[in-house]
Amino acid sequence: MTWGAFIGFALFLVLLIKGWDWIAGKLKARETAAVSPLTIDMAAVKIQVASQADALNAFKVEVARTYVTGDVITRLERRIDDMVSSVREEMQETRREMLDAILGRPPSRR
Repeated sequence: MTWGAFIGFALFLVLLIKGWDWIAGKLKARETAAVSPLTIDMAAVKIQVASQADALNAFKVEVARTYVTGDVITRLERRIDDMVSSVREEMQETRREMLDAILGRPPSRR
């Protein structure tokens, strides 16, 4: 095998790879062109869903303003206060138990 044949074979391989890449690029461009309308339609659907979600949230706010009475708000506030005080009590109890365990004291009964 001569240097000329070796260089010719290397050029043939380069041209073969470049040709394959060119064909793959053309096929990819055709796929992209076919998918492009679907992408546009999907974006339009996402915009419609977002606008409907906004409309639903506005409707919920309007219903809440119209139908929620002071009694309901008072009950909700009472529930929230009860939950907060319950969590505080549990945290104090857990803190007390951890301090007793760390310091080696007998568990305190409160």
